[in-house]
Amino acid sequence: MDLNGPAIPPPPGETSILDNPPNNNGLALGVQVFTCVVATLCFLLRIYGRVLLAKKFQTEEIMAIAAYGCYWGAMIPTFEMLKHPGYLVHAWNVRLKDVIPTTYWVFLFGVFYSLVLPLLKVAIMVEWVRLFVPTRKTKSFFFWGAVVISIVQIGAGIAIIIALNLQCTPHERIWDFTVPGTCWNLYTLQVISASVQLVSDVAMFCLPQHTIWTLQMTWQKRLGVAAIFGMGILAIVAASFRLDVTVVHGNSPDSIYTLGPIVFWASAEMTCGFFILCVPCIPKIIQEAGIIPAIKKGTGMLHSGGRSNQVSSGYARGGGTTKTSVSANKDYYQLEEEGMNMKNLSESTEHLHHGSHGPAITRTTRVTVTNDSRSVSDSDSKNDGWGN
Repeated sequence: MDLNGPAIPPPPGETSILDNPPNNNGLALGVQVFTCVVATLCFLLRIYGRVLLAKKFQTEEIMAIAAYGCYWGAMIPTFEMLKHPGYLVHAWNVRLKDVIPTTYWVFLFGVFYSLVLPLLKVAIMVEWVRLFVPTRKTKSFFFWGAVVISIVQIGAGIAIIIALNLQCTPHERIWDFTVPGTCWNLYTLQVISASVQLVSDVAMFCLPQHTIWTLQMTWQKRLGVAAIFGMGILAIVAASFRLDVTVVHGNSPDSIYTLGPIVFWASAEMTCGFFILCVPCIPKIIQEAGIIPAIKKGTGMLHSGGRSNQVSSGYARGGGTTKTSVSANKDYYQLEEEGMNMKNLSESTEHLHHGSHGPAITRTTRVTVTNDSRSVSDSDSKNDGWGN
């Protein structure tokens, strides 16, 4: 066994390049940095929106923190793989001894990946149950669907982690092929893992749709809520590609080269999990930042500017001021009436239930009327003419 030789013989017409072999580390680094930045931003937004703004620290936050720690346990090995052997490097361009650290980093990535996704998906299910299931309807289809998905994720995660650690005897044989021992093929386990995640993602995408479209709100608001909870389509795409590249990897003699796409799509899967967990908090953050009121204020100023021209021309014609004022107030009322209360989407507790448990105040409206002395006297002088 020549540890300094190529991992596999080069195919006809190819020559092994063992020093500085051709690679695509630039693409890999870009993917890794992008996914890490997105996942970190989503995690921080989640903590900011829930813990600092909503003043809530519940089971979901504990699982999110644990998932984020495990996420870095998975991502650090992906950066180590940039050194040896690199990404998208053919096996005949890799020294046999460099396969040992590569296998070790892949093993760690698989273990932490199998922790991250169950933590994230169970956290999402717990939050959705708080959001959609009233306490008196714990036996609803949605509730039991969430329970089944959570049990599958927890059970599969534990089983896969145990299987990964028991694939070889002794344990060091998992990554060091120079250690005498026995191993079994991981291909079936890898396909099962990818399939479980894909099926779970599809189930999570479909589960809330019926509940959302039976909510007691306008169809526009239901569409908005469905869009927020439909972000799971991103996870479905990532999981589908991950399953595809896993099958390709298992059937390829050049397995080192095909590791790259698996790492890319598995990283995307984890990032999508953080994104989906973060999305319900974004409206709350937008509202607290004053973005929606600023937009409404700006829109109101545009209306006011348009109306001011009519007011000026009205004074020039000697009338029409009261009618203009009523029209402006109507525009403002419609803006408030049609505006979506983004806070209610982000509270993640009881606001989207099918109905309330009893009588409750669903809306309050405040009307402020201000008259100056000029408008009052002017109104009195014209009252007789308008009363006829």
